[in-house]
Amino acid sequence: MRRHLLGLIAVLLPLCAGPVRAEPSITLRERLVMVSSASSTTLTRLLVRNFAERFAGVPAPQVDTISAARTIEAFCSGVGPQTPDIAIVTRRMPRAMIEVCAANGVRDIIEVQLGLGAVVIAGRRGDAMPGLTARQIWEALAAERPEDEDFGPNRQRSWSDISPTLPHTEIRVLIPSEVAGTRALFDDLVMEGGCRNVTRVRLIFDAAYRRSKCITTRTDGHAITLHGDEVVPALLAAPPGTLAVVSYDQLVASGGNLIALPLDGVSPNPASIGNLDYEHARTFFLYAKRQHARQQQGVGVVRGIHEFLVESTSEQAGGPGGYLTTAGLVPLGPAERAAQRRIAEQGRLMSR
Repeated sequence: MRRHLLGLIAVLLPLCAGPVRAEPSITLRERLVMVSSASSTTLTRLLVRNFAERFAGVPAPQVDTISAARTIEAFCSGVGPQTPDIAIVTRRMPRAMIEVCAANGVRDIIEVQLGLGAVVIAGRRGDAMPGLTARQIWEALAAERPEDEDFGPNRQRSWSDISPTLPHTEIRVLIPSEVAGTRALFDDLVMEGGCRNVTRVRLIFDAAYRRSKCITTRTDGHAITLHGDEVVPALLAAPPGTLAVVSYDQLVASGGNLIALPLDGVSPNPASIGNLDYEHARTFFLYAKRQHARQQQGVGVVRGIHEFLVESTSEQAGGPGGYLTTAGLVPLGPAERAAQRRIAEQGRLMSR
């Protein structure tokens, strides 16, 4: 972790190497610096792009994409121009990390919820497929499965090879590529969630190696990787029995041509996603350091924190039909969206 933070500081230092503004406008850095978890990549990219378009002439924020745990650790590493201003993750900051933040001087934290992300296993209307579990999805798509005392290539060819309760049809699943936010959620919530309790995987000590065993998909034609916007058209043209990994927004946009399969016994819909009964959904959180914000006197680490918060919680971003829905975002309810906008506009500090 220390090596990673040193590397991040090496990236940030050139951003604050320019001349300091004369009084009364003292700004230590000209560009927002953000850290984002991998599962928030597409959403963060959309926010950054639209922020840059709205505030023409303002340098686009610098974004470093790392793991969810390291995202919060980097955010909590301290206060000053060499540390990030904003973090976007799909897990709420735990109490232990709030205490780490405080110990490092990061005490004035703004927390806003941007919306919900959900990954869906979809099929074509009329194709018969019983409800699946995340464990069965992993067993079907993983590049390697436990074999004796080691791992071996995945040789499962039909769903009935996974379980006799599943149909005797070929395993064929369309998956978005790694650049898509839906793929990151699928890796985190379904593939890694599905292999979490596999004994052979749990015995792997190294976290990175353990994760690779969970999320690496087979390349023998049973898991087909496509660009994110190609998945739905390809599914509609695919042989019967083909499944696809899509966002909930893509499912709704299909106009009823696709159906969502229950996963682990729960069907994805606005209610089950909104109250997180559907386990394969997460809330996107944005954290910002109010200590870094440019004050009314023109003093601060960086300008733009308030404006980025307001943009991120706007209706044009996270409301129904907002541009974040293209990243698979499920909007919060109207009252909750209004509450998050008030937090952003007032710069209200996290109270927990």
